[in-house]
Amino acid sequence: MREDTTLRVALEKPAVVPAVAYRRMQKLLSTFRIASILGATVVSAVPFLWLVVTGFKYRTDIMSPVPRLFFTPTLSNFHEAFIEGAFLRYLWNSLVVALGTVALCLVTGVPAAYAFSRFRVFGAKHLFFFILTTRMAPGVAFALPLYILFDKLRLLGSIPGVVLAHTTFNLALVIYLMKALFDEVPREIDHAALVDGYSEWETFTRVIVPVAKPAIAATALLAFIFSWNEFLFALILGGEAGRTLPAAFPGLVTALGTYWGQLAAASAVVSIPVIVLATLVQGYLVRGLTLGAVKG
Repeated sequence: MREDTTLRVALEKPAVVPAVAYRRMQKLLSTFRIASILGATVVSAVPFLWLVVTGFKYRTDIMSPVPRLFFTPTLSNFHEAFIEGAFLRYLWNSLVVALGTVALCLVTGVPAAYAFSRFRVFGAKHLFFFILTTRMAPGVAFALPLYILFDKLRLLGSIPGVVLAHTTFNLALVIYLMKALFDEVPREIDHAALVDGYSEWETFTRVIVPVAKPAIAATALLAFIFSWNEFLFALILGGEAGRTLPAAFPGLVTALGTYWGQLAAASAVVSIPVIVLATLVQGYLVRGLTLGAVKG
């Protein structure tokens, strides 16, 4: 009887060892994932937190050779930049330009993407490629032509001019992303809507657009971020009246020195809207960027 028990234990033991090893491997993988997430969080969050903290420091604390973790906070940098300076107006300009760019891109880009996806037009592939070329070349290649064009149209130094410039480059992104989504939506949905008596426009607005809401939200967020952070054309075309917040940063670097406190305060403020929007629409962002929510 004892020999049978010993034999049974010996036969069962090899099956137990792989199970224990598997659990240990799972724990190691779980620990590695957690460590990777924490590491990525630290790498992403520490620079922004350091920027925010710098905005609340006096100049003596900022210029200290040894970083000071404990200091007397102050709002003077924010007051000098946004109350005494013109950064509050630049912040408003940034908001108007970004929202205007998103509105124009969605109103024109989403229907255009649907047309590229659903209708067969002669030369459509070449036209689609031509639209995408605005994203292929560096922005500086378009700076001089746009400057001359906007000068003739009397759009230099104005918010509408900056909005049109940003729309020129973000429109290609919107069309590209939305066309990828519409290509994944089964055409049977369109046919069913047409059979029910909907027109092409009603099919697009009442059937396809609701399906594409997550992708539209994700695309709108990307267009907003690109417009909000854009520097070159806001600096060249905006002038003083259409200057956005990123284009105003060079004004804090002067021959007398760099206003690091105000620069940090303004940089922290310019980052907040993007973080808030990304947090609010993160569900739409994750679903929208998959660009394949509907399967045939």
